[in-house]
Amino acid sequence: MANNLDTLIDWLRDAYAMERGLEIALRKQADNDTLHASVREKAAVHLEETRQHAESVKACLESLGTDTSMIKTGIAEAAETVKGLGTKFAQDERVKDLLAAYASEHFEIACYQALKAAALELGQHQIAAVCSRIIPDEERMAAWLKDNLPTVVASYIHSMPAEV
Repeated sequence: MANNLDTLIDWLRDAYAMERGLEIALRKQADNDTLHASVREKAAVHLEETRQHAESVKACLESLGTDTSMIKTGIAEAAETVKGLGTKFAQDERVKDLLAAYASEHFEIACYQALKAAALELGQHQIAAVCSRIIPDEERMAAWLKDNLPTVVASYIHSMPAEV
């Protein structure tokens, strides 16, 4: 049982690191003046949700008598920073960032579904409940990105100079 609990702890640490890393991407979007105001506003709202998710996951870890992993969190934050720098100077930055955000939301959904299943298998019903509360936030953001990506792409396409 301890080995299975260790796996759950490891996955919770991964989730915490993931949320802290994604704060960087969401902050970049919320502060990006080249993005449409609705995208910036939605990123700011989801940034706050993401911070709450991280704190909820941290509380789950504390309930198991452990804490977050500074190494995993540092790696996730560094990776997100590098990814953000990779698109920062791209002409199509706003499109690439939304594509990455859409993929990240689906990854988060899958992670929390797996965490919920593991928690239930291990009798950790409070942790499963936390995951159940987080999943709809991620699903709403993924749906919003899906619905708004065509508008962002169209805006980008129309902002390009016409070919001669």
